Amino acid sequence: MKINNKNRKILNIILAVVIAIGIWLYVVNVENPTVSTHLRDIPVELAGESTLQEKGLMITDMSQDAVSFKVTGKKKTLMKLNRKNVSLSLDVESISQPGEWTLSAKTVYPTTVSAESISVVNWNDLKITVTVEKQESKQISVFGQFIGTAAENCMADRASTDPVVLEIKGPAQSLAGISYALAQVGGTDISDTLTKEVPVVLMGPDDKPAKVDHITCDKDKVTVTVPVQKVVSIPLTVDLKDGGGATREDVTCTIQPSAITVVAEGDGEGLPASISLGEIDLAQVMGNTSYSMPLTLPDGVTGWGTPSYATVQITMDKLASRQIPVTGISFEHIPQGYTPELVSDTLYVWVRGNAEAVKKLTADQILVQVDLSGAALNGSLQRFPAKVTLKSGMEGVGILGTSYSVALRLTK
Repeated sequence: MKINNKNRKILNIILAVVIAIGIWLYVVNVENPTVSTHLRDIPVELAGESTLQEKGLMITDMSQDAVSFKVTGKKKTLMKLNRKNVSLSLDVESISQPGEWTLSAKTVYPTTVSAESISVVNWNDLKITVTVEKQESKQISVFGQFIGTAAENCMADRASTDPVVLEIKGPAQSLAGISYALAQVGGTDISDTLTKEVPVVLMGPDDKPAKVDHITCDKDKVTVTVPVQKVVSIPLTVDLKDGGGATREDVTCTIQPSAITVVAEGDGEGLPASISLGEIDLAQVMGNTSYSMPLTLPDGVTGWGTPSYATVQITMDKLASRQIPVTGISFEHIPQGYTPELVSDTLYVWVRGNAEAVKKLTADQILVQVDLSGAALNGSLQRFPAKVTLKSGMEGVGILGTSYSVALRLTK
């Protein structure tokens, strides 16, 4: 059988590989020479940090966190080393004050390798400079935030956290950039109170996540509780009492808020259809007026974020008003033997109603009566309330206001 050139070439290659492997195995296992190799990017691990923290110090920077260096040793020994089983330990326990410190890292080899069988070619390669700063502490508030959605007819209240305060440690400059901690929880169509443990985000004074280099926190997570309950909306009303030539149909009344949210226990039965803020006498409303009225919930009704007051705006946009001087003032119960002397014999009376009726009204259609019962008889100047009314048969107009009075003296 003839072997062609191509097959002969392949056999020669295989033979050469076998011979090379044989020589290599001989060199490694029999000769085992001393050689050198580079260990590259070996990670540096800190030792003694807890002791450093007890001194109120901390490492904030390292000249390098991975080191490449050259070692010598027997070839079989060096073949056991790689980046995964070799590390460097930098002991910082001896550092006593802030500043820059240059230390030598210690090589850590796998247990199957004797450290005495390996030599570092240049020990300066293992020198590392660390920056040490004073460690301070600071307490910050924790704020919870619900970023989900509540189910229909449900409402989520303000989130609370446990704990409400965290302690952070780090360099003073870094601590100054942290204002509070934010803990967020989410969810969709939440219908029951939500309680969840979530991580916190340290926030800066600009309400953006802060830089947290070299910052440690006593807790990585907090418990956030978001109360969620079924609620209903109940409208607010106000009772308008006709008077002063105005009826409830003559004015525009707006309430802010127009409705409040209350908790719906069970199916919500028994809740009132509306809640009244009270009564406003239109006779006392001189013009467009805003009232701040206290909001009192009926017994058995629990509000959900209910304000203490509501604003009621009364707008007189359908009526006219006019001031009329009245001189026909009459007196009742004049003390015997005395004569009332008015300081001014004219009382200015405001009337209001539809424009035509107000325009036609005259002073002699307005009655002013003053009751002198209980008047002092010492000749002093006195003020008495005046009762102002319209003669019978007047329609579409009324007296505006009720606090009219006159000043007078009683003389013999």
